[in-house]
Amino acid sequence: MNEKQKARIEEEIQVLVAELILRRVKDPRVAHVSITRVEAAKDYSTAKVYYNVVGGTNDPAGVKKGLASCAGFIRGQIARRLRLHVTPALVFLYDESLDRAMKIEELIQQIHREGEERTEKTDEEGTPDE
Repeated sequence: MNEKQKARIEEEIQVLVAELILRRVKDPRVAHVSITRVEAAKDYSTAKVYYNVVGGTNDPAGVKKGLASCAGFIRGQIARRLRLHVTPALVFLYDESLDRAMKIEELIQQIHREGEERTEKTDEEGTPDE
């Protein structure tokens, strides 16, 4: 299969997994899960499903267990709806890229604040008395 086809199938899996978690999975541990991307193996034997937790829980171990418990159900739905020759085994992995992006954004904001404070101090100290 070519890369374009693989990318399309990965996107379909991502959309389907996100929809199933949102609408069909009743496990409260996965209520705030957002699917960020899917990377399927070339032979489609496995698919890495990257997720992040939006808002809700501070229990990453509980979220991972919740996703593991519903993986079979989700895989069955993928088999029924997408009709692939091979239905991939799902491996859920926490996506740290959003956390890193938020940390970088915080650092940038901090640098801007410190720069503004330095500018204000320089303006106050550098103003000649008249």
